[in-house]
Amino acid sequence: MKTVLITGGAGNLGRFVADELSNDYRVVLFDRYPPDQVREPWECKYPFLLGDQTSFEDCVRAISNSKPDIIVHNGAITHDSDIHDGKMNRPGFRMFQPEDNTMRINCMGTYYMMDAARRFGVKKVIFGSSFYVLGLGFRVSDEPFQLDSLPIDESHANRPEDTYSASKVIGEEIVASFCRSYGMKGIAFRYMGISYPYRPHKFDVDPLKDKKEGFKGGPIGTTYQYSDARDIAYATRLAIEKDLPSVFEAFYISTDNVFKGDSAPIFKALYPDYAHLAGNLKGEEGFISDKKLRDTFGYAPKYSWRNRE
Repeated sequence: MKTVLITGGAGNLGRFVADELSNDYRVVLFDRYPPDQVREPWECKYPFLLGDQTSFEDCVRAISNSKPDIIVHNGAITHDSDIHDGKMNRPGFRMFQPEDNTMRINCMGTYYMMDAARRFGVKKVIFGSSFYVLGLGFRVSDEPFQLDSLPIDESHANRPEDTYSASKVIGEEIVASFCRSYGMKGIAFRYMGISYPYRPHKFDVDPLKDKKEGFKGGPIGTTYQYSDARDIAYATRLAIEKDLPSVFEAFYISTDNVFKGDSAPIFKALYPDYAHLAGNLKGEEGFISDKKLRDTFGYAPKYSWRNRE
């Protein structure tokens, strides 16, 4: 039975990945807080290692103790922690945090984990990234988001501004560089906003309520898509079970749109600067495409909100 080490294992996503894999793999969790002390506490039935991914010694200890064949690296800060022009973009997320937390934890934590992994011969790493690598997250410059093509796919340029988005681009590059250097295989899943069964997104929304007269550029903050935690866990299993010829690949992963109806007219109304690209959207296709994930692994999301109607 192969062993999977899940970083950020005590968190919301960690528990779903662990549950998905536990019947066929030995699952070990690694986090700086135990599962019963996180914001959404849960009863953990898996081996748990307490440690900080920004400590190289803790990463070495976690890997030497668990002896994983695969690492699912989801440990991260999920927002930018620095201040811009004296303001915090999302202050509710940043209270009582050093401003360098996002870059330090996301980038150095990934580096330490990968450096420890290669020393113990780990051969596959699945990295939790984000669709914010595109740069459509927190627009620090207040300049419009530049859209090159539609639907957006993995060939689209990444132009991050905020530290969270930049940290995910850097994290992908760290994983890819170690894979090239040490004969490892790496996969990055670029999650949409993650929806949990006990904390679901808002569904059946009307995006046109967000329409702003004179709006410039492409999407900012959202593409009105989401990734259900259970679909992410399922995709993680698919990525573990199939070996790809390339050393590193990134994939967007989506469960569904949060709105009903065809995507093209909604896109045209919201983003008139790029209305000429909307004709490339077919039916209810998302603004960001997960076609690569579907074609490569046979991914088919199971937890659309439409199935519960």
